[in-house]
Amino acid sequence: MSCLKTSIIVLILTALMGVTPLLAQSAFSYFENAAAGTVYPARLKAEVGYLCDSLCGGRASGTPGGVLASRWVQRQFEKSKLAPLADSSYYLLCPSQDSTCLIHSVAGILYPKQRREAGYVVICAHSDALGSLGGRLFPGADSNASGTVAVTSLARMFTSRKTLGTSPSCPLIFVVFDGKEKGSAGARNFASLLKEEALTDAESGKPIREKDIRMLVNIDQVGATLSPVHADRKDYLIMLGNERLKGDAQAARDLVHHPECKLDLCFDYYGSKSFTEVFYHLADRSAFKDSPFPLLYFTSGITFSNNKPSDNAESLDYEVFCRRIRFVFHWLCRFV
Repeated sequence: MSCLKTSIIVLILTALMGVTPLLAQSAFSYFENAAAGTVYPARLKAEVGYLCDSLCGGRASGTPGGVLASRWVQRQFEKSKLAPLADSSYYLLCPSQDSTCLIHSVAGILYPKQRREAGYVVICAHSDALGSLGGRLFPGADSNASGTVAVTSLARMFTSRKTLGTSPSCPLIFVVFDGKEKGSAGARNFASLLKEEALTDAESGKPIREKDIRMLVNIDQVGATLSPVHADRKDYLIMLGNERLKGDAQAARDLVHHPECKLDLCFDYYGSKSFTEVFYHLADRSAFKDSPFPLLYFTSGITFSNNKPSDNAESLDYEVFCRRIRFVFHWLCRFV
């Protein structure tokens, strides 16, 4: 098929899918750009707005609002045609560490058309927040409706890329953990399931083993621009763990020079080596501290709005948020 015919087909497909193709000269394929175009600021704002609405009640674990948020994630995974990771269910249920509630993590897997590489890549975030305390709603927009929406957006992008003709080289596992505010119960349960080889690859029939994980990408607070690394750049992103990658660790540095991914990318936590190491292992990431696979962590940092009612949907910068998600997508495309 000629390049012209391929271009016309892609443009027709993107129009039918409601996608706005990224324009200008690009280092990325038509398929990759079209898939990236399924995520845009208005859509992100609507999705974060839903998770921060009073209906979800701040998404505390074990509350009706927390379960509602988990069901929303499940619906997004179904729309993205992910297969359930655990038998016939998208849910990875477990008790909280204090045994006060049931944790509803949600997990799906995108299988490639043909496996060109062994192993799995895990992309994850947590969805729960503080809920309502003393009659006040804590919406948890940046922490961590932003990470939740980033994971569901990445699932949509990779499914679109596969549909348009470029399949991932290995299965991609998408997980949204519940229970971060309950001792990272959801993340610890997932880590235990990997160690115990309790999850099964439905296509191969073999267990998904901890040693089969190529890397785990954790996304936590990526919507705000309130704590820039450099005062003149609100379009920043902090990426921790890049040095732990084997192979092409330079990919992230190269990507920020492209217009679609232009960001002030930083590889430590505000210049502090010691705090970088501490922050790298906080919260859900602590569940994977001793795991053999590389752990990559994306964040826009802690802000003065964290764990406050002011962390609402209106406080996020959706233009920058969108660019950050597209960066993570294009970066992952270099590996899968």
